[in-house]
Amino acid sequence: MQFELSTAHHDTTLLAAAVHALDPHASVVLDAGRGRLEVLASASSAQVVDALLAIGCLARPLEKEVHISGGSTCCGHCG
Repeated sequence: MQFELSTAHHDTTLLAAAVHALDPHASVVLDAGRGRLEVLASASSAQVVDALLAIGCLARPLEKEVHISGGSTCCGHCG
């Protein structure tokens, strides 16, 4: 699942810690330049939003996933 971060919260370590509190095996990829976060976790989207809010990071789920370099949305066809 992917999220748009509406605050300038680009501390990957802090974001990952918030998500890992929900799922220790989660994968977190941040595109700081675009304010996008990709999370692969067993937690729900609402749980992730709440965990991010708890650290002061406002986020909303993206309806359409976008390419995040190194994330799971990479199809390998960028040129």
